Amino acid sequence: MRYDRPNDPNAGRLVESLRHLGYGNYEAIADLVDNAIDAEARYVSIRVQQRNNQPYISIADRGTGMVKDVLDQAMRLGSLTTRDLNSDLGKFGMGLVTASLSIAKKCHVITRTDEGCWSSAWDVDEVVAKNAFLKHLDVAAPEEVRELETEIGEAVNGTIVILTKCDNLKNRNMSAFASILKNQLGRIHRYFIDAGRQILINDEAVAAVDPLQLSDPATEVVVDEVFPIKVSEDGQEKQESVRARIVLVPENPANDLEVGRSMKAQGFYVMRNQREIVNAVTLNMFTKHNDFNRMRGELFFPGTLDQLVGVEFTKRQVNLDQSLYDQLANTLIPTCRTIKRREATKKRVETSEVQQQLHNQSAKAIAEKDKLLIKPKAVVEKRQPRKSPGNGHPSKTEPEHERKNFTRTQALETRLNCEIREERLGPNGQIYECDMEGRRLVLRYNVEHPFYQRFIVDNINDGRSVTAADFLIYSMATAELRMLDDGELDAVNNFKAVMSGNLRTLLN
Repeated sequence: MRYDRPNDPNAGRLVESLRHLGYGNYEAIADLVDNAIDAEARYVSIRVQQRNNQPYISIADRGTGMVKDVLDQAMRLGSLTTRDLNSDLGKFGMGLVTASLSIAKKCHVITRTDEGCWSSAWDVDEVVAKNAFLKHLDVAAPEEVRELETEIGEAVNGTIVILTKCDNLKNRNMSAFASILKNQLGRIHRYFIDAGRQILINDEAVAAVDPLQLSDPATEVVVDEVFPIKVSEDGQEKQESVRARIVLVPENPANDLEVGRSMKAQGFYVMRNQREIVNAVTLNMFTKHNDFNRMRGELFFPGTLDQLVGVEFTKRQVNLDQSLYDQLANTLIPTCRTIKRREATKKRVETSEVQQQLHNQSAKAIAEKDKLLIKPKAVVEKRQPRKSPGNGHPSKTEPEHERKNFTRTQALETRLNCEIREERLGPNGQIYECDMEGRRLVLRYNVEHPFYQRFIVDNINDGRSVTAADFLIYSMATAELRMLDDGELDAVNNFKAVMSGNLRTLLN
């Protein structure tokens, strides 16, 4: 075959498609800030404003700036600029163009180095009209130089990226947009801010936001470990390292952060070259549950491990390679289990013998009708067959066996046991919590919710009423867990929060 025929893309169609790659507005601006940090800028000024009744966003920095050839490349898709995976925040040479496209139709860049001041711009409307990837590139005009100097000062090298025709903004209230952006950048770039980088939004300094609350003396560090990771590159084997840290934030934190104790904030914050790329994810190390509300983790890895971590180019998702996952899981999964048991135990309350007998009767009745019930799936792992003694090979006759620790799991339709507990989940907590522990459905009443007092304590002499309440909560729990099997975490949480809140109001 001869591959010698031009195969240029249809520019108009492609540029419109590139505008919808899944970038969030705040993530896109964070990528533009990454470019400033890679340019060694210690000062970044962001404007989020209305100008001429239209949204206007600019990101200016006092970095190294770009000479003409570098600017020419930076304004292309897949630029050929040099990257250092050990430290740079960018990787694919797509960030400036794709991040800008996701927000705006027009991107205008003015940059200055010791070799002069240059200007470049592209406009989606022009690309579509001419069906060609065309841009402006020229020496900066006097008014462009003044615009750059207004943001970074005179006789200073640096760059300003100006976004106009911002038709893809999800929040067009620029004041609210700026407020959310301030919190997001404070968290994403927290280590750079702590190291002295200054980021301003509309002249207000962005403060570092630490979801692990490490500065609070009451924060408990559970794990802080470095894992050596072997990787092969060009036939050469070398060793990199991944650092994992898990903490428990205080019950009563010193400051009231948005990333306080909640199911939304629990999980791992994955850091690439000290920059957060995903936040509050489970990484399949645990299942989100209120018992983990105090748990936060950080996973630090270098850009050289991008392939093993599974970073996609918008830097919004990770998909750990199995070998890397297994090395981390050996430590992190048992730690997560220990935290869950510990936090759940703290909430347990002593149940009277009469109450426990009634709950046990309910559980027995549920078990008797197990085959008739619509149930969630038990979490069970299947291992490969055991090795036969002596030869080191799997036995041909011995079947797969069930594993007692559920490190890697699959969901199976199976007979379920039910256990009903009573715990202190807070006066503003939900009526109940539930989760699967292997083949056991654990249902936990909140003894501090008025539902418990009205339907359990007040009816302790009426076994039928307590059993009916148990059946009601069990049925709701099974429906909830089946929804969680389908990934409907947010829907479940919203439903339970509204139901528990309204019932609390009506019963008090």
